[in-house]
Amino acid sequence: MTVDELLRELKDIQPPDAPDWWLIPPAYLVAIGVIITIAALVWLLIRYRRVNRMASLAEQELQRIKSTYRHNRDSHELSLQLAQWLKQVAMLAFPARQLEGLTGQDWLHFLDQSLGENRFSNGGGNILASSVYRKQANADVGQLVELCEQWLVAIKPRLQQRGRD
Repeated sequence: MTVDELLRELKDIQPPDAPDWWLIPPAYLVAIGVIITIAALVWLLIRYRRVNRMASLAEQELQRIKSTYRHNRDSHELSLQLAQWLKQVAMLAFPARQLEGLTGQDWLHFLDQSLGENRFSNGGGNILASSVYRKQANADVGQLVELCEQWLVAIKPRLQQRGRD
C-alpha cells in the first residue's frame, strides 16, 4: 500500500456519545433521594405546626387564665376573661359575618351550636351572658372552665382548617 492509499482510508475522529443519565454514580442518586426526602419531611412538619398553631395558642391562653384564677381566686375576673377568650377564639375559628351582632342569649346559642349541646344557655355557661354587668359572679368555676375546654375541643377542627387556609 502506498502512502496515498493509506491517506484515503483515514477517517475523521468521531467523539464518543454523551453518557446516559443512568450512568450517574449510585451515591449521587442516593444523596439526591435523601435531600428530597428531608425537604418533604421539613415541609410536612412546618405545615403540621402551622395548622395546629392556632389551637395550641388558644389552649395556652386558657391555661394562662386558669393559672391566673388559681393565684387570685376571683371568679368575676375569671368569667370576664373566659368571655373574652371565647370571643377571641370564635373570631379565629369562624367567619366574622357569622359572629356579627351576637350578644347575650344569641351568643350563648351560637356557642351551644358550635359545641353541639345546650350547656352554655341552659347550664353553667349562662353566667357568660351577664358576667360583664355583675360586680360579683357566683359561677361554678370548675364547670365553667370545663365547659370552655370542651368547647375548644369541639371547634379544634375548625381552627385547624382555618390554619390551612
